[in-house]
Formats: sequence, structure tokens, C-alpha cells
Amino acid sequence: MNNYDEKMGGFFTGAAEMVDRLVEIGSESEKMDSEYNKMMLEKSQEVREIDGIKYRWDGSKWVLFDKQLPKDDPVPDVLKFFTLDGLTDYINANPEGLLANDEKAIVHVVDEDTVLLLSNPSKYSKQRHVIARADAHAPRIYFGEFMDTERFNTMLLSTFHKTDERESVFKVVKSMTKQQTVQTTDDGVTQNITVKEGVATASNVQFKNPVPLKPMRTFTEIDQPISNFTLRVDEKAHVALHESDGGAWKNEAVARIAAYLKKNIKATNVVVIA
Repeated sequence: MNNYDEKMGGFFTGAAEMVDRLVEIGSESEKMDSEYNKMMLEKSQEVREIDGIKYRWDGSKWVLFDKQLPKDDPVPDVLKFFTLDGLTDYINANPEGLLANDEKAIVHVVDEDTVLLLSNPSKYSKQRHVIARADAHAPRIYFGEFMDTERFNTMLLSTFHKTDERESVFKVVKSMTKQQTVQTTDDGVTQNITVKEGVATASNVQFKNPVPLKPMRTFTEIDQPISNFTLRVDEKAHVALHESDGGAWKNEAVARIAAYLKKNIKATNVVVIA
């Protein structure tokens, strides 16, 4: 064997050893990766319980283990009232002991016809539930709808509180008549007939829009807010009443409901918000 062959044989022998070493290093790396992945998998499956609530490791921090979140205690059905007095009597009496003295409860005036008594956030899911509610049973008033004078005045007298302005509207509508006039001309050959219709009042009554009225639109225990309305009459002597205050009366109603509740609820651990 010449020197060239000896050199080449030595080279290939060293290359084989290098390949074996690389394979060995690769196997060790794969083994380390496998052990690391196994360790992280076991870590991610680790669950710890703190104050009855379970947490799991997500690889960087402990997070809530939702699937194992304890269930809150069951709650009773919502009590329903049609008056503010019924709700306040229930709160003051606390017959079921749902309003603990060491915890705050909330009475929420949602709008002009809904009030809710809310619990504290639950122990685990931190959800509030409605203990009781009051819904105003106000009569339906047909605003913006044209109707005959008899129906309109019936609505006016039955769903609006008596005020000087209501009496003025009633007087105008009651005196309203549908007027019809007929004129004829006859030249002996043909006859022309002209019919004119319109709306007139039976007496001389003055009326000016808008008019402040006091409709029944919220809980009866509070003084009903006054707001402006516009009276409109069509060619058939039908009458409609249009709201013209932009809904500002609702804010006033909510404020009055809240004031009423604060005055009449005696329980010191109940907070009224509106």
C-alpha cells in the first residue's frame, strides 16, 4: 500500500468515527428533547387548588382551570311586583334572609318602568342574579295615531291626570265638528254642484301648541312627569297627540323613582342606583 492509500484509509476511518459521534449526539439531543417535552406536558397537566378554586399551569403562569370551576349555590326564582311599594315592603321585611346585613345589595332603576333588586356577585363565577323586580303597569297611550274625537277624548280622560291643560285640550276636541257646505248653480240647462268639507269648532275656542300634559307612563307611586305634546287634526276631523319633548320625561321619571326608593327603603345595606 502506498502512502496515498494509507492517507485515504486514515481519512475514511476518521470520517466513520465522526459520523458515529454525530449520530450519538443526535440521539442524545432527541432524548433530551423528549424528556423536556414530557416534563412540560406533566407541568401543563398539573393542577393546584387555592381557596376551593383550581388552577393549571399554561407554560408561563397559573391560569383558572375553567372546567373544574366549582358551581355556585342555586338561587330562587325572581319575585315579581307591579308596584314600587311591593318591592320596598319585600326589601324592608327581608322574609327569606337573602339580604345579609354584612353584604351590600343593589336596587337598579333600569328605566321608567323597570326596577331590579340585584344580589352580590356569586362566590365562584362572580355573576349577579336578580332577586326581585318591579314592572310598572302603565296604560297604553296611542301617541301619534289619528283617531275620532270620541275615542281621543276617552283616552285623554282615562290615561292623563287632570290639569288645566288637559281640560283645554278636551274642550277643543269636544267642540270639533266636520263641516260640509254645498253650493249649486243652475242656468236652466245644467246644474253645477260644489261640495266643500273641512273641520271647524262649534264654539270660539283658542288653542296653542305645544301643550304640557301629564300622562300615566310610569309607576303610580311617583308624581307623573309633565311633558309637551302637539295636537294635530286631519281633514276627517281625526285627532292625534304627538310627543314633542324628545323623551326627556324618562330621565325625570328615573330620578323620581330613585328618590322614592331611597326615601322608603329602610335597609341600610341596600344601595339605590339609577
